[in-house]
Amino acid sequence: MSVSDHAETIEPKNAGDSRHRITQVALHPVTMPRIYTTYVAPAGGHAEGKAGSRYLLLELKTEDGTSGWGELSDIESTWNTPGTSVLQGFLKSRLKGRDVLYRQRISDEVAGEIPTDWHRELRQMLAMTVDTALLDLAGRIHQVPAYELLGGLYRDRLPICWVAFIRDTASLEEEIREKAAAGFRAYKLKVGLDFKADEEHVRAILAIAGPDVYLKVDASGSWEEQEAIEKIHTLEKLGVDAVETPLQAASRGIAKNHPEQVNDHVDRVAESLARVRQAVSAQIIEHVVDFSDEFSLALAHTRAIDVFNVIVSQAGSVARAQRLIQIAEAADIKVLLGSTVELGVGTACALHLGCAARGVQIASDLVGPGLLVDDVIEPKFQYNQGDLPIRHAAGLGVTPSVDQLTKYRTEAASS
Repeated sequence: MSVSDHAETIEPKNAGDSRHRITQVALHPVTMPRIYTTYVAPAGGHAEGKAGSRYLLLELKTEDGTSGWGELSDIESTWNTPGTSVLQGFLKSRLKGRDVLYRQRISDEVAGEIPTDWHRELRQMLAMTVDTALLDLAGRIHQVPAYELLGGLYRDRLPICWVAFIRDTASLEEEIREKAAAGFRAYKLKVGLDFKADEEHVRAILAIAGPDVYLKVDASGSWEEQEAIEKIHTLEKLGVDAVETPLQAASRGIAKNHPEQVNDHVDRVAESLARVRQAVSAQIIEHVVDFSDEFSLALAHTRAIDVFNVIVSQAGSVARAQRLIQIAEAADIKVLLGSTVELGVGTACALHLGCAARGVQIASDLVGPGLLVDDVIEPKFQYNQGDLPIRHAAGLGVTPSVDQLTKYRTEAASS
């Protein structure tokens, strides 16, 4: 028998200290309102806007009472998510009795067993929820912060890019005044619905926050190639530093529901983005976790973009998020961590990864702590002059409050 054959015969469920075995698996469904109803361009979906987000908090507990937490963030109605009891039964049957010391193997196995008829984005985010909870639990067992399990600290805080959604100018101006006073130095403006309004909003942000702030716009995939070039030229003249997801070929709607349209044509999409990048001076940013790793490799090979947007909660696993960051590093491409508006647990996971990853060099979009009216963790995250500081406690360093989980609990979080 070869060494590799022998490795495959190891049965982790029967190995290790019994205190490290998972004895309880629980899901906590909650709904959290946003501070205002958020709108993006039609190419990004959610034409009706979002007044709030739905979540599932996964709690794993070991024999000695140690708990680890994961978060399934921003559940979409289009996923047709199975009920909480169905999801809990699925996870319990695959996690109860498992030894947390084999967390990466467990994570891979659970991801591979998620039913293929469940929505693709649900599958990927459920896998990430399990992986996050296992990481948190392992950190608590070993009494080290999660960042120690991810390579150690590279920085102790992440600069945050405040995300402003499509809204009327007066409301936007009030929002930016508040964030500028709080010390934010980077902003992301959702655009793509009305270009004249987009221009007005760019001017408003720079007039309030100052011309030296970092300003990117996110078109959500609203434009065709030549249209994108022309509009980016206009935005550059106004002072925009970067443009995210400019092309319809990689729109957020495609990313969420039909990623195969990109995965089957990675070179074609990458080459189109490369032509845009070559024609403009603003940075070009693109989401990568929704698509295959081959797309990221094609972007790197063609020098199609300047920045990878890695949304950790959608990556499928922390290891994959790290891999995408490393692909970017190898190609001298910068990275920012995107967001689907996470609660404290999801935010904490991204924060630990970002503080351990050298390649995360652009202000990240972790705005859940500011865009949601409340959180299930206590104390909540607080921004410090536009940064999110890391917490040095064991695991993710955050724990949901029973009172908060009860206050925001709703079975409507899965339908």
